[in-house]
Amino acid sequence: MKTLFEHDKAVISYDPASKSIDMIWKKVQDEPTYKLLYTKGVEFLKEYQVANWYSDIRHQGVVGPGASKWLQQEVIPKAMAAGLKKIAVVMEADVFQQFYVQNINKQSANQLVRNFKSTEDAKAWLSSN
Repeated sequence: MKTLFEHDKAVISYDPASKSIDMIWKKVQDEPTYKLLYTKGVEFLKEYQVANWYSDIRHQGVVGPGASKWLQQEVIPKAMAAGLKKIAVVMEADVFQQFYVQNINKQSANQLVRNFKSTEDAKAWLSSN
């Protein structure tokens, strides 16, 4: 695992084993930080030419409608154009996080997002064909 960008609220890494860009939230996000980190994540996705994204959102907090819409309309299409094929999300059984992830999945129109309760299951899915 190679750390690519460290912020007090999240860290972005490259995992060669699962060929993924990993974003792990450490604290509740705010919209400027959210946008900064996802923008950086897509840049790394392009740079490392990977098709997988791992996101641990257990500490991310509730994402506001403006940031969520921005992710769906701006980030996901750019990431898909760069070759993104799979997004593994580790999350709690929280209704707000489930709604957030469902909306991302609708935007991708190809069911590219899967939810997991553990890092191990998420990474196994990313590593599978």
